[in-house]
Amino acid sequence: MATVRFSKDLQDAIVKNAENMFNKQINAARDNLNATWGDRIYEIIHRKYIPAMNALPMCFFSETSNMKVSKINGKDVGGLECKLTSTRPVPNTLPKDVPAKNRDYHGYELVGDEWDEIALEIEEYRNNIKAVAQKKTNFVNAVKEVITAHATLSPALKMWPPLWDLIPEDYKDRHRQVVEREKKEVVVNVDLGTLTATVVAHKLTR
Repeated sequence: MATVRFSKDLQDAIVKNAENMFNKQINAARDNLNATWGDRIYEIIHRKYIPAMNALPMCFFSETSNMKVSKINGKDVGGLECKLTSTRPVPNTLPKDVPAKNRDYHGYELVGDEWDEIALEIEEYRNNIKAVAQKKTNFVNAVKEVITAHATLSPALKMWPPLWDLIPEDYKDRHRQVVEREKKEVVVNVDLGTLTATVVAHKLTR
């Protein structure tokens, strides 16, 4: 096998591949939104005014297909977008007596005890995402420790064979190359037969 050194490019490529292993898990955790959140948030915010809003044509309102939330009782939830099951009317400005503050680019800020149940559900959702992210961080850091502990690829693979799956194909090809090392014939100006005979004779006469 050829000697493949851990260049910065190789290290960076391995780390990138290690990170990419978790893309599917992180995307799945982010997509695991509770399908009821959008409608529940809409109903709680607008509950008092829904009958009046439904009695008027949609041209009196803006329309939305999701409820974006920035905070719940002061706690940041990262601009969470919760889809509605259908397009709903929303007032351009919220009345002061609803349990939310007007939305901006980051979404609504939900305020009040009405949000305790949803807040717990959203916290669990966000914790699941954080858990996968932490798992990714731990794995990538461990891979970094393995590859920075060695100057070349071969001993790192002996320590941890699954590293092979994180190595780019071009580096795998280099590693697979058979290197024929030139064998130098060593010549000494002595009679090896005489040396051998002397050792054998010594053994026989001890």
